[in-house]
Amino acid sequence: MSRIGKLPIMVPDNVKITLDKNKVYFDSGKNKKIYEVSSGVEIEFNNNQLKLLSSDKSSKNLSMKIGMDRSNIKNIVHGLTNPFKIVLEINGVGYKASVDKGVLSLTLGYSHEIFYALPTGINATFEKPNLIIITGDDKIMVGQVASEIISFRSPEPYKGKGVKIFGKAILRKEGKKK
Repeated sequence: MSRIGKLPIMVPDNVKITLDKNKVYFDSGKNKKIYEVSSGVEIEFNNNQLKLLSSDKSSKNLSMKIGMDRSNIKNIVHGLTNPFKIVLEINGVGYKASVDKGVLSLTLGYSHEIFYALPTGINATFEKPNLIIITGDDKIMVGQVASEIISFRSPEPYKGKGVKIFGKAILRKEGKKK
């Protein structure tokens, strides 16, 4: 069995869990989530610990699914207790961003402004004029939104202009020589 899949998931008291066959229902008071585990995976919940077990011991593919399901459930529990956060940095003259009613508007040096509708459950705030903080309770969605915003203007290697994850180093190139 997967080493990751063997580990139990500690569930805090503020997250309520309900099991129904192969579905796990999470309720933190504010948010509700549903996760459907893979077929052949059994779920046990005792003493605020969630464990995933295999119904068929001989299948190797089931071990992979248990590890994946455990990681996804752990991310859901973690996101319900304290949201995931990614900080993006905008570098460039005249590059700026603002958010209004769930729509992120970016000025990134193009002839037009870019409007990006944030998915439900994802929030964007600004700490400084050049930092965008993306938060949400779903790790996959937070990463996907950050990736899509970076794809509008990825950092270029000569001047470092563009959108990047805060603190990430850009491999810089030397310019033309005379």
